[in-house]
Amino acid sequence: MRLIATLFFAFAMTTAQAEESRVISADGAITETIIALGAGAQLAGVDTTSHYPPEVISELPKVGYLRSLPVEGILSLKPTQLITTEEAGPEQTLEQIAAAGVDVVRLPVVRDVTSALARIRRVGELVGQQDEAKRLTRDIAEEVDTLKQNMAQKPPARVLILLAAGDHGVMLGGKDTAADALLLSLGLQSALPDVTGFKPASREALLASNPDAIVIAEARPGQFRPDQWPELTQLRAWRQGNRVTANAMMLLGFGPRLAKALQTVAATIPDETTLSDAGTGAHAH
Repeated sequence: MRLIATLFFAFAMTTAQAEESRVISADGAITETIIALGAGAQLAGVDTTSHYPPEVISELPKVGYLRSLPVEGILSLKPTQLITTEEAGPEQTLEQIAAAGVDVVRLPVVRDVTSALARIRRVGELVGQQDEAKRLTRDIAEEVDTLKQNMAQKPPARVLILLAAGDHGVMLGGKDTAADALLLSLGLQSALPDVTGFKPASREALLASNPDAIVIAEARPGQFRPDQWPELTQLRAWRQGNRVTANAMMLLGFGPRLAKALQTVAATIPDETTLSDAGTGAHAH
């Protein structure tokens, strides 16, 4: 009886803690992680980069964009904790929120599998779901390992990643971005070795890239219009079907859908490539 009473007390305390915890998540991947860990009930609000899963997000108040968070909008939701990343701001806002008694936690921006798994475990600690975080990270790690083994059987490939981001137009994903990090996680090369950061796409750059595969990351469904980019649709990779259009947060967020993101990219890579020399980018025709 004593054991049962102890277990019941522990459960009651956990439930009470969850009810008292009011979390605002200001980062789409962190929001996804909280929900994937079964702690969605703790969310009091989310930022505008949070879209998934839509059935949960649609019910939650939005507090603005993570780089320009509003003090009043956040404090009005009476949060106990704000979980965000080092990209969040402005700094003064975060200081004011912390001064009001809210636990402000800024997690690192992650750009590789190991860091992504570590962040999931950290979020698990913050929302009291450590065991679920261990299970989720173990599953992701196993899927990623299998995927990397399969990719090792394919020839080296150069991939073009485009980000269709609404008002920002279509951007080329270069070095030092989540797009490039995604490719590196699979042992792939960028078709744009001379581009750093996200740069506006030009028709000349698309033609010069001549990739083996094309990945288009859309912030919202339907934001990329192939008919507006004839130079892209003329590329060999596009014509041969070595391409995919998928959700940008899933592809570039390094969140709980990381294994799916890597699988999505891997599926575009041809088993046989016309690359004659991956190192120099020379193509055989």
